[in-house]
Amino acid sequence: MKDEKINSCGCGEVEENCGCGCGCDDNHEEHHEHCGCGCGDEEAGETILVDLQDENGNNVTCEVIDEFDYKDKTYALVQNPENDSVYLFREESQGDEVELVNPDENEFEEVTAYYETLQ
Repeated sequence: MKDEKINSCGCGEVEENCGCGCGCDDNHEEHHEHCGCGCGDEEAGETILVDLQDENGNNVTCEVIDEFDYKDKTYALVQNPENDSVYLFREESQGDEVELVNPDENEFEEVTAYYETLQ
């Protein structure tokens, strides 16, 4: 499955008009990255959505609620908005695309145990 990214500062306004108070004014794009206000910082306001298929074959748009690394692999926790279920996937990069792969049972248990130690 391929993911789609939606980037914004999270305030619902265009970056230049968001009123973040960073003082970048007309040079918002040029200087904003280093001002420390958090607005426009990709990580701060990034929402990653993925389309998953339910048991009936219907597409359900879900949000990646967390990503973490374990043993040189990246994992994603994806939440279904219809029932709040959370699914664990291993991310496999293919160029600019990321495929979400179901881990096998042993990997799932090991990675889940590791993730719980992070909480």
